[in-house]
Amino acid sequence: METRKRGGGIASRRRSSPLNSPWPLPSPDLSHASVTLPPPQRGVIHALFVREAISGRSRPPRELLKRERDLSNPDGLLFKSITETSVEVRWEPFSYSFDGWEISFIPKDNEGGMTAQLPSTITTFNQTGLRPGEEYTVNLVALKDQGRSQPVTATVTTLIDGPSHLVVRDVSDTVAFVEWAPPKAKVDQIVLRYRLLGSEGPRTTFRLQPTLSQYSLQVLRPGSRYEVSVSGVRRGNESDSVSTEFSTEIDAPKNLRVLSRTSSTLEVEWDNSEAEAELYQVVYSTLAGDQYDKIIVPRNDGPKTTLTDLVPGTEYGIGISALLGGNQSSPATMNARTGLDVPMDLTVTASTDDTISLLWGLVQGPIDHYKITYTSSTGVTTEVTVPKDRSTITLTELEPGTEYTITVAAQRGRQQSAAATIDAFTGFRPVTQLYFSDVTSYSLTAAWSAPAPPADMFILNYSPADGGDTLEVTLEGSKTQATLTGLLPSTLYTVTLITVQGDMTYEPVTGSAVTGMDPPRDVIVSYVTEDSVTISWSHPIARFDYYKMSYESARGRVDGMVIENDVTNYTLSSLYPATEYAISLNAVRGSQESEVVSTSVFTAMDMPLDLMTLNITPQGALLRWTPPLSSVDNYVLTLTRNQVPADTILVEGSRQEHQLSRLLPCTSYSVALYATKGPLTSGTVIANFATPMDAPKNLTASEVNHRSALISWQPPVTDIDNYMLTYKSSDGNRKELILDAEDTWIRLEGLAETAEYTVRLQAARGLETSAIVSTSFSTGNRLFATPQNCAQHLLNGETLSGVYTIYINRDPSQGVQVYCDMTTDGGGWIVFQRRQNGLTDFSRKWSDYRVGFGNLEDEFWLGLDNVQRIATQGRYELRIDMRDGQESVYATYDKFAIGDARNLYKLRIGEYNGTAGDSLSYHQGRPFSTKDRDNDIAVTNCALSYKGAWWYKNCHRANLNGKYGESRHSQGINWYHWKGHEFSIPFVEMKMRPFNYRSISGKRRRSTVL
Repeated sequence: METRKRGGGIASRRRSSPLNSPWPLPSPDLSHASVTLPPPQRGVIHALFVREAISGRSRPPRELLKRERDLSNPDGLLFKSITETSVEVRWEPFSYSFDGWEISFIPKDNEGGMTAQLPSTITTFNQTGLRPGEEYTVNLVALKDQGRSQPVTATVTTLIDGPSHLVVRDVSDTVAFVEWAPPKAKVDQIVLRYRLLGSEGPRTTFRLQPTLSQYSLQVLRPGSRYEVSVSGVRRGNESDSVSTEFSTEIDAPKNLRVLSRTSSTLEVEWDNSEAEAELYQVVYSTLAGDQYDKIIVPRNDGPKTTLTDLVPGTEYGIGISALLGGNQSSPATMNARTGLDVPMDLTVTASTDDTISLLWGLVQGPIDHYKITYTSSTGVTTEVTVPKDRSTITLTELEPGTEYTITVAAQRGRQQSAAATIDAFTGFRPVTQLYFSDVTSYSLTAAWSAPAPPADMFILNYSPADGGDTLEVTLEGSKTQATLTGLLPSTLYTVTLITVQGDMTYEPVTGSAVTGMDPPRDVIVSYVTEDSVTISWSHPIARFDYYKMSYESARGRVDGMVIENDVTNYTLSSLYPATEYAISLNAVRGSQESEVVSTSVFTAMDMPLDLMTLNITPQGALLRWTPPLSSVDNYVLTLTRNQVPADTILVEGSRQEHQLSRLLPCTSYSVALYATKGPLTSGTVIANFATPMDAPKNLTASEVNHRSALISWQPPVTDIDNYMLTYKSSDGNRKELILDAEDTWIRLEGLAETAEYTVRLQAARGLETSAIVSTSFSTGNRLFATPQNCAQHLLNGETLSGVYTIYINRDPSQGVQVYCDMTTDGGGWIVFQRRQNGLTDFSRKWSDYRVGFGNLEDEFWLGLDNVQRIATQGRYELRIDMRDGQESVYATYDKFAIGDARNLYKLRIGEYNGTAGDSLSYHQGRPFSTKDRDNDIAVTNCALSYKGAWWYKNCHRANLNGKYGESRHSQGINWYHWKGHEFSIPFVEMKMRPFNYRSISGKRRRSTVL
């Protein structure tokens, strides 16, 4: 890792004295002399001295003129940011030295103004605690010694604060109630705006009285998402708004009605909700609650549906709600009754010359009775009723030999079911003729009219007319047709029907019919390719002349051909791949054709071609291929990693490429691709590729200051050997580093100030390297070129604790190496004493304690002269940190200084604060004592007696330079108010820093100037 040396070299500066003036003087004239001076610099004190020389002897110089050039006026006063209670100001810096700035914020009513004094290095300031909506006059002046520049002045108005805590409640489908907390400052009006999200229309705006804190929005669109905001207006200026979103409820469907009904169904219709509902839920049950069900109707299928499997003649309660997302509207409701069911299986059980007997099945629904209507062929109609629990009736007093049309319907109140109808005769009506239909090569249907009175049974005989076995079938008397199967093709059959009534057998009725030609048999499709199929079959039994074949593709094209009668297979060619074909085949003899035998077949799919892998990266690759000629539903990609199947991916058939992602770097892959269409799959095409090594990610430069930067990154997924890091400045200076594979950061130090750097990083494994990632950063200027304490080093951006060089009074010739604590309580501490292991002897003489001793990285004493010189630079505070194992305490004093050597380094401290207890105030004002310089007031030599050196009084309450590890009374490292006099504290640090460091660093953190 890059390192750098702390501190720096000592620079020198040549000073001009009055006796060595840079301004040339003319030859002396005893009567008068003159000289032309260069233009004076602003803010610099200039003195003019003249020395007389007579006869080669010089006299002391005389001061003729001393004046200070006026301070420049501040320039470029700008407002960077303005809020309700704060204003951030920025201005241009001066190029010369001065003491600082004074900035004031004066309100228009001159009440509650604010003034702040700032260091000269600060050029931005954030004033907080201002009043909202108030106009302020901002004055900025520069300060030096007792002088003040002319002020630069500007005015600024803070933002008004707006309403807050906006909530929407009591939302219905068309109304919402809006509430807010009113602004703290006075406003002229409240502006409320709302709009429908997703629409391009303007916002609706209401300007309300400033006292209002709620408003009701009306006539909203149901089931919609709205945005509402409120803001305050004062003197034409509008505050920032506070906003929120809400959704209105879904409105219920309307005008629910019944379109049609049967005994087991109800078709209902409604008007859709105004909201764009996705679904409608229909809930229904009987009023008794013994049947409950619901169905979901998509919006596009509505606005109607049919309720099925209902109980006949029953009243149902129906409710319909709209659904949108996870929300449901209130239901629209209605009641509706199903129709009565029809009496089933109406039959004539007997008839005489003047009666007809009927039988039917009872209905399921509740009814009052059955209504029987019978009309004679002469047009006479008669109605009778039958109790609801009966299913038979005999109609009497009918006309002999007359045909009647009879209906049976169920009735309940004014509701009536559809009617069952039958025709019947009084007297005798025999079967007189057979009728033939549905004739095929192997079957036919024989039909006849029902006899009167009804038959008990029928006997049906049939046989080939040219001889052969006779077959007999017995049928129920209610039958009026029979289908004969297992017949021979192209054969004349004789069919005889005998009617049996009781003991009476009537004369047979005979008819004949010819069966049709039989079609080809055992049709098989084989040898299917992308553009051909082969059809095979067996010959028909009947004689024929030729075959006729046709085939039709899903594209709509029909082709046909004639095939000789001795052929039993045929190949269709020039077909389209992956296409379904319907193939028909029949036999022809003369004008007669057999039934058509049909089959369907898909031609095979052609496969995709030219599978390629492009744009291969460590985590991805682009697959591209040439599609097959046939249309494709989907492509199936199978990804194999190191010969192990990893993923199967479905790609839309319209695509010709696919981006693979989330791959593993440095891995071998195989991709297999095939196409599908319906049940078809094509052949497979395969491509192989390997991903390269992945690069480090998120290369970032942070903690950048004038001399260093922290470079961090995320490691690659691939196992690597090392990293190669190169950084180059804009002037071409380049360095290269080899880093371990475990490293994820490095701090670059010793960088040039105000330089732009480019950092490049790549990973390596063997001879393989990753792609290069890079980032850039720029180092800044130091705020303090010659820091006079650790706090200024910290403000320069040097955040690591360690050894630094400070410069007393910023004089490069007065450099002192110190240890800086950059972490404790905000950092910036100069450590001037440390005890931690007892390896350094602290029982030393006066001369050692004056100049200091020990190792700054270990135990040491910085030296009384150094501490005194540092403390004279300004007001310093003192901190003492003490630790015993896991227990730690501290003591702070808000003032700290010591006298010079003539005053024996007398101790001056301020008010105490901390957790250790105040054991140092006892030593206030005491000179320093060592074993060879006894300056205490005790009878004995405290330093000699207690093995240390300190600001002893009548000996001590604190003895932090005592003997390490010594537990005897008062002889160890003691802090009386924490551990008493008989415990030697294992760890102690004494440190100092400027008293105003905390406020300066806070202002700097609020500033953006670096």
